[in-house]
Order: sequence, then structure tokens, then C-alpha cells
Amino acid sequence: MVGEAPISVSDYGDDYIDLLIRKVGLVTEKLFELQPGDKVWMRGVHGNGYPMEAFQNKHLVIVAGGTGVAPVKGLISHFCRHPEQISQLDMILGFKNEHAILYRNDMNLWRSTHNLITTLDEGEATDVFRIGRVTEYINELDLSQPDTLQVVVVGPPIMIKFVVAAFLEKGLAQSQIWVDYERRMACAVGKCGHCRMGDKYVCLDGPVFRFDQTQQLID
Repeated sequence: MVGEAPISVSDYGDDYIDLLIRKVGLVTEKLFELQPGDKVWMRGVHGNGYPMEAFQNKHLVIVAGGTGVAPVKGLISHFCRHPEQISQLDMILGFKNEHAILYRNDMNLWRSTHNLITTLDEGEATDVFRIGRVTEYINELDLSQPDTLQVVVVGPPIMIKFVVAAFLEKGLAQSQIWVDYERRMACAVGKCGHCRMGDKYVCLDGPVFRFDQTQQLID
């Protein structure tokens, strides 16, 4: 046994689990050495997920950046398969540059069924990728009926901070916004304390939190 690493499930089906894995350490380096047919040991899934019941018949907005697109891939795919479950879906997905783009092929389906804006922080604009931060394109969304909105924000902490602030300025309540807090998790059962924020454990109580419930969390 080499060790363990916390990895988010980005999608799943009847006979598969989709994981986005970066080669950044001992465990992930060994994973990249595996061949088809090799076996790995998995435990989980731990923590919570997105509150699908809260999104039913709502206008859902998903804003994600970088590897933060991975945790929302399954959410997006679900509503692309079941568009009748929501009234509208807008997505703003941002990446650092051309080389950092994830799920390029999946985006073709997402763009054909719902409103998708994709951005690059640096580089040159293309037919489908614009240049700029994700916050720069929030004004392009139709937010004229704020009471129908539910917003999901996933990405680096600084991105979450400014995206949430932008939606609050638009008149949304904190209870309409959901954030995904990724922390360094080791045990995933609330024992080691690495992911503790205030009196919450991200591995147990998260990683998805309603924003108004995060205000007392101390990082």
C-alpha cells in the first residue's frame, strides 16, 4: 500500500466513477503508473453533495474555475440529461490558459443544451473562449428574477470570495448561494482535524455548504 489521497468524484454512472487526478505527489504518481486491469482500493464517498432538491424548477447558475470544474461536472451532466428538472441553467467556467482547459469534448454537449460561457485568464480569445475573469461575465446573465435563482460557486478561495460578493451585490440572499470548500483532508471521518473550520469538519459536514451557514466558520 502506497498511501491515500482525497479525490473528488466528478461524475458517475451505473458502471463507472469519473475522477480528475493531478500528478502531484507519491500516491498520484503511483496511480499514473497503473495499467488497465490493475486494482486500486477506494473508500467513500464521504461528506455531502449538491442539494438537488433545492435546484428543482429553479434558475441554476454554476460558476467554477480551474480544477473546480471537476466537482460540478456531474451536476452539469445531470441537468443536461434532465433539462426538465430546472427552469434555466447558466454556466460560467474559467481556466488559466488553453493548456488548463478541462472537459473540452463535454462542453460541446453542455453548450448545445444550456447557456455556457467559457473564459481564459490569459492567452488569445477564440470562438468559444473569451479572455477575462469569470466575474466579468456575471453581468451578461439574466438575473431579473432573483427569487428563482440558486447559485453554485466552486474554485480557488479568492475566486469564491469575489464571485459570491458579485451575486450578493445583485440582490441574492446568502441562502441562495452554495459553495464548495476543499480542504486538506486525511481521515475523512472527522478524527484528524485537518479539515476543521470552526466547529465543522469539511469531510463530514461539507464540502458543499450553503453560504449563509459558513459565516461562523473560522479558517
